[in-house]
Amino acid sequence: MNSTMKKQIIYALIALLIGTGAQAQIPEQLSLEQAISLSLANNPEIKIQQKQVDLAANEYFAGNAGLVPTISLIGNGSYQSNDTEAVIRTFQDFPPTIAVSDGAAATTTYSAVVQVDYALLGGFSGKYRYQLLNDERDLAFYRQQSVMNRTILTVAELFLEIAKLQSQEELLEKNVAIGEERLSKVKDRLSFGQATGLAVLRAETDLNRDRSSLDRVLVARNNLKRDLNFQIGIDASTDYRVTVAYAPPALLSTESLEQTVLAGNPDIQLSLKGVQVANHQFQLTNASRLPTVNAFANYGYFNQENDLQQLAEIRTVGYTVGIGLRYNIFNGGRTNRKIQSAKMNQEISQFRQQATQDRILADAIKAHHQLALLMGQLEREEQNIATFRESYLRTEERFSQGKAASLDLRDAQNALLNAEVTLSNLKADIMKSSLRLEALKGSILRNE
Repeated sequence: MNSTMKKQIIYALIALLIGTGAQAQIPEQLSLEQAISLSLANNPEIKIQQKQVDLAANEYFAGNAGLVPTISLIGNGSYQSNDTEAVIRTFQDFPPTIAVSDGAAATTTYSAVVQVDYALLGGFSGKYRYQLLNDERDLAFYRQQSVMNRTILTVAELFLEIAKLQSQEELLEKNVAIGEERLSKVKDRLSFGQATGLAVLRAETDLNRDRSSLDRVLVARNNLKRDLNFQIGIDASTDYRVTVAYAPPALLSTESLEQTVLAGNPDIQLSLKGVQVANHQFQLTNASRLPTVNAFANYGYFNQENDLQQLAEIRTVGYTVGIGLRYNIFNGGRTNRKIQSAKMNQEISQFRQQATQDRILADAIKAHHQLALLMGQLEREEQNIATFRESYLRTEERFSQGKAASLDLRDAQNALLNAEVTLSNLKADIMKSSLRLEALKGSILRNE
């Protein structure tokens, strides 16, 4: 991928992240860079992942991890009215008791308190919760990168397949034009007795085959174009021509390739972050073994009025401070089982990370070898194409002079067509392979 293409992808990503949401006008000639930019701006899965990134960032703050005190305002008020009879001991011989009754004894109570609570000690659980919130933010980012990589590859593969078919369309249109000219010349020869009716029929058959091949290519191209339009978020019936600027990619050494993949591939980074999450989750679960110490302080007002009790009114204003300790001695083994499960989850995440890394490295090596093989084939085909062109031109000249048969011209024409199609397909396949390798390296969205 050339530097211009990478820069345009970067600009499209920046536009996406700042939320412009603007859709470019679809030109008559659509480049691969423009198609990728449209997909980054319009693809619904990418939009969902961006919201997930925003959500994880919104959840990442110290208060969500319990690292800051909580301040509460607590208020209560109540009113009671009851038929009440109270018997009070006098502790005298006579009368031993005194009865007091009230048919509608009322009690009014109200209070207001401002209270501060803070966890002084909890096995560093707040620290681990804060780390997990940061992990979730990183996970959302790497998931977004992974989705972008997949989307760009899907768009690129569709685009380049359309480019293949478009190239075949142009070559077949040339073949049809050549076939029409050939048929006209054979008919002229027939009128002068220099050709047979069979030669005319053969020229007509070859022309019809070329036209049928062209129709099949057009149908396949239009179907792929509808798929591409869906991926880039435009109307399915939108028509355009695609343009591709082929640039030979640079090949890295195997060692450099592996280092680049390990450092940049978003799926590997996602699996590494999964290991980190499992480690922090284990630390958080293990912290539940330790005691928790909570401190509180409040300042409040209390008032109660009684119609019947000896204390007709109680009013207090003041503060309270305190510390509470909680240590779980036994809870049926739940804590130990949770710790064991967290430990097993650590091991699972490590196995998953290693498997992901091995798979992606293997894919990168295969893509690298495939790219090298395709580039070697392209070099040979570029050498061969000159031979096929020269052969066709000579045969065409001899045919015009009446020194070559119609079938000879057709054979030279088909040989040149096949060589040109092979050359065009190889260039598109090299670009596909190069983009796939860039995605595995994690550099498809970076200007490297």
